[in-house]
Amino acid sequence: MRYDIRSYRRGRLALFSGLALSLALTAGGLFGLSAGRRSNGASTQELGKLNRFIQNSNAKDEAMKVFRQGRDQIEGEEWSNAAASFNSFVASYPKHKDIDAALYWMAFALKKQGKYAEADRQLEKLIREHPRSNWLDDARAMRIEIAGQTGNPQMVERELDKNDIELKAIALQSLFQSSPERAVAYLIELLKPDSKADKRLKENAISLLGQHRGPRTTPILLDLARNQTDPKLRKDAIFWLGQSGDPSAFDLLREIATQSTDTEIAKAAIFALTQHSSPRAYELLAELARSAPSMALRLDAIFWLGQRQNETAVDELMKIYQADQNVEIKKQILFALSQHRSQRAVDELIKAYDADANTELRKQAIFALNQVNSQRAQAKILEIARAETDIEARKQAIFWLGQQSGEQTIELLAQMYDSEKNNSVKEQLIFAFGQSHRKSALRKLMQIARSDASVEMKKTAIFWLGQSRDPEAVKFIEEILK
Repeated sequence: MRYDIRSYRRGRLALFSGLALSLALTAGGLFGLSAGRRSNGASTQELGKLNRFIQNSNAKDEAMKVFRQGRDQIEGEEWSNAAASFNSFVASYPKHKDIDAALYWMAFALKKQGKYAEADRQLEKLIREHPRSNWLDDARAMRIEIAGQTGNPQMVERELDKNDIELKAIALQSLFQSSPERAVAYLIELLKPDSKADKRLKENAISLLGQHRGPRTTPILLDLARNQTDPKLRKDAIFWLGQSGDPSAFDLLREIATQSTDTEIAKAAIFALTQHSSPRAYELLAELARSAPSMALRLDAIFWLGQRQNETAVDELMKIYQADQNVEIKKQILFALSQHRSQRAVDELIKAYDADANTELRKQAIFALNQVNSQRAQAKILEIARAETDIEARKQAIFWLGQQSGEQTIELLAQMYDSEKNNSVKEQLIFAFGQSHRKSALRKLMQIARSDASVEMKKTAIFWLGQSRDPEAVKFIEEILK
């Protein structure tokens, strides 16, 4: 059986390339996060590969106990102990069928300690003594990865002349460690407009330029952001310019954000600007929120303005809210305030709700208050649910209260139902009970089904009892049928 021998190489290609803006939006970090890396530990992919190998081996002998011990130590990031365990395996069981795997994982643990020469020796031994090993490709890939630290540039150069995209990606990363000037020169050729290189390799190249930012790489990224014809590669370059924080990138990003006719490219520039902490970047973001060339870009800028966790951003958002009559813009501002999650933002959301008679905006304000999840915000939602004259706003408030499903909330909603006169609101309350998994909500539905004066309310309660599949509810419905 083969153990996914190309997974290391595929994993490293994904690790070094592939900009996903979603990665940056969700907390961002650099390339390490894309492979599920835990600090300086083994990635989830690497651990998965090791665990699958152990599961597939089916061995129960004493040697595999040592192997499993090494696995546990790798999971615990005990690199020195892991290397010792696999070394013990190799020394004690030199004829074992899994000796090649032990050599590979010993090298892995040595690499994690920065013992690159020792790791390389184990990998070279694996390749030389086990030419048919399932770990052969992985071993070659790791040797290329650490070639910069082991003083073996010839190995890297050989891989750059071959057509294996995955190993080329690893070789490029290694080349940056040993010879940055040579790496940059190679990437310039790779990214020329007439280059026939694989697009994945080009994406990897831009990612490497961004990760090794400096006076040699920023001009290349600027040129790609300005002139690259492939939209994906251009967005990648724009992203890394934003990560660079280089003042020289600001004017180009501004130009793209305000003048590009491609909305997605302009959005990429707006996001890149959000990565700049300078006052100029903030002022431009606010300007775009007020008057970007298109609605889509305004909405995008407003969203990112809401991510700025300072009072100035709240002030700016509220100025736009008060000056603009477009409902979609106002709704986006309310959402942006919910992302700010400060007491000031809650205050402004409540003011916006109280001052605006537009039902759509009121519903959005309730949603935003629910997102903030502060005591004051929840108190306002409860107040709306109890006493608001706008029925649709009341129903929206009841909906979000129902999503909380706490015992106290169910009790409050039950009290509201008992005093409520409006059937539309009562149906919303029944829906809230039906969405809850609380026994108190289930029993309130039973009470409504049994004794409510309205036949329609009874039918609605019975419907939601049937949806619950709770044994008590099933028994209740059976009794009604009898």
